[in-house]
Amino acid sequence: MIVTPPQKHHVLLEDNLLVGYSQYYATFDMPDNHMHETLELYYLMSGKRHFFIKDRLYPIQKGDLVFVPKYDLHRTMAAGTPHHDRFLIQFSDDLFDGMLGGTYREVLLRPYLSGVRTLRLKSEDLLTLDGFVFRIIQDLKEQPTAHSLQVKLLVTEMLLFISRCMERYDLEISPFDTPIHQKITEIAAYINTHYMSPVTLKQLSETFYMSPHYISRIFKEKTGFSFIKYLTYIRIGEAKRLLRETDTKVLHIAEQVGFENLAHFNRVFKQTVSLSPSQYRRMSGRK
Repeated sequence: MIVTPPQKHHVLLEDNLLVGYSQYYATFDMPDNHMHETLELYYLMSGKRHFFIKDRLYPIQKGDLVFVPKYDLHRTMAAGTPHHDRFLIQFSDDLFDGMLGGTYREVLLRPYLSGVRTLRLKSEDLLTLDGFVFRIIQDLKEQPTAHSLQVKLLVTEMLLFISRCMERYDLEISPFDTPIHQKITEIAAYINTHYMSPVTLKQLSETFYMSPHYISRIFKEKTGFSFIKYLTYIRIGEAKRLLRETDTKVLHIAEQVGFENLAHFNRVFKQTVSLSPSQYRRMSGRK
């Protein structure tokens, strides 16, 4: 499949905040190695998408919000409409500590702390949300004086508005729940809890009573990930966390996340992250 870049793309990028607006005029599938150390708010402004997060696939339509926690593997895929617009915010969970002293942290991070992954606003609230989004997009496009400050303030106000909506109602979007989607969720959840051990298609076949070929084909079809890539990304994601947050030796981290030897771990890590484990650890601030 040919990936067409966005025809319009406006972005603000700072140390702990990324805000972006994109329009896609042709079929577009997000790259499959998407996992990051920031929280993400995804707002679909037009079109339809399929959004996979960790072990579930959601049908997303115009006006839907998606909340992606740190470290969760995710991607969006085409869902029948080639054109779509999306608004995206990625931010560190301590962004507001510097701005507000952490006073309203629980309020602004309500979706992520509560475990909510999706939200469909009521029509009257959707108009208010669009007001915030359009004002931010205008600043991204025109970049007037202190536009970075204005965007931060609007993002804060937008997250507060969403939090207040969640206090009044709960309109989560249900993931696909057909028997085959339920089985894929079980398989993905199994991989997420057993990645530190040898996991093979043969083992999954014996566990879930499905042929290895069928599991391989249907897992790729429904999640957008091949089985081996999904397993690799889960392992590398946990390795990145351990490299950032602990002083555990690289050799022991490789063993903890399911690699049989250090050379294989180093090779796969560099292929996935474009840095060696030691380089990644140094860049994260640990020696």
